Amino acid sequence: MKRLISLILVVSVLITCTSCGVKKDENKPYSASFKCFDTIVSLKVLDNIRSKDFEEVRKVFMSRCNQYDDKFSKTRFGSFVKKLNKNKFFSADKECIEILKDSIKYSNLTDGNFDITVSPIVDLWGIDTSHFKIPNKLKIKKYLNLVDYKQIHFDNNTVHLTKAGSIDLGAIAKGNVTDKMVELLKYMKVKSAIIDMGGNIYAIGSKDGKPFNVGIHKPFSNGELSATVKIKDSAVITAGIDKRYKKRNGKIYPHIIDPKTGYPIDNDLNSVTVISKNATAADALSTGFMVMRLEKGLKLANKTKEIEAVFIDKDNKLHLTDGLKQDGKNITLK
Repeated sequence: MKRLISLILVVSVLITCTSCGVKKDENKPYSASFKCFDTIVSLKVLDNIRSKDFEEVRKVFMSRCNQYDDKFSKTRFGSFVKKLNKNKFFSADKECIEILKDSIKYSNLTDGNFDITVSPIVDLWGIDTSHFKIPNKLKIKKYLNLVDYKQIHFDNNTVHLTKAGSIDLGAIAKGNVTDKMVELLKYMKVKSAIIDMGGNIYAIGSKDGKPFNVGIHKPFSNGELSATVKIKDSAVITAGIDKRYKKRNGKIYPHIIDPKTGYPIDNDLNSVTVISKNATAADALSTGFMVMRLEKGLKLANKTKEIEAVFIDKDNKLHLTDGLKQDGKNITLK
């Protein structure tokens, strides 16, 4: 599954997390963390609420995340993804159909550069596993025949994979779940919070009436920031090549696979960060833009409503969409 580049949240208070627990020091926010989606998920609530109220929020938040992990995981026994991949058809519920239709939407938007049916090629390379290997060209060509998002068909509530392929929701699931968790927290009257799903950041509301500052990691650096972006009620999600890759004979093989070639991407980009109120869009499009390369990706990003993006090229130079402005390392919406 895709692992997004870790984003560094820059706020004036420290995040203090306990595994599946709660901690609050005087004048500091409530925070909790737990393992989910093969990463660490954390929640920080800045509201002035009682400890028992945050404990209830934490329990519901964690329970819902684990439910979605059970449902959307590619490897977890009983998940809808695992069943669909095995049987090539599945009677899906509303949420499963929704995420599949969103996936098709962003595949269409990016001309197939984002494609959840790239799963067979992802497995073939095994970049996220201990079984990484460089496949031969004939095998890649063979598996490419199974990659085509247009093979996903719906017959009422039944989903079919007509080319006998398989899916991997790793490039969209955490964004989709983030949107659901934002709705949940707002329903529970949370007004100021930060959700971090393994680098997928969503800021609910503001901090003391001011936007949150979220740092964009400089690729291949030791914690250095390329920039910080000011946001409220928005997601900041990055896809890049420098955190999850294998290296052979001096060459880097990133975990992001080009669905059209069957090879790990090797282009003029180090990372793409997408900013949007819609975390699902930010998650999927950050990957799609990475595959598209700088010129085409930036052009599409500028044409896509309700998102902004920061592209970082191989020289670590920043390229911003038209709705952003930069002052030194500070990026804000125009």
